[in-house]
Amino acid sequence: MIQRRLPRTNRLGHCLAALRVLAKSNSRNRYILVKGKIDEYLRTHPFDLARALERLREAIHHGEFEGDDEYWSIVKEHVRLLLHSLT
Repeated sequence: MIQRRLPRTNRLGHCLAALRVLAKSNSRNRYILVKGKIDEYLRTHPFDLARALERLREAIHHGEFEGDDEYWSIVKEHVRLLLHSLT
């Protein structure tokens, strides 16, 4: 099977969609799954991690997301820590 690469905007959209689904779930492991989804998104940008993280941070910051506020705070903090680790 031939696998085509998604445009970067679609990859970000897929990551955000997965994060939205996790926000509504009651899974005890959802924070681990969040890290996995963010890592999966970042693997598509191996040479531009800071820019990819910044796009993700902005999308989360400016987006209207439903679900647990504590969940989104943890997602934002994880992205912030990743950005900080690159500097």
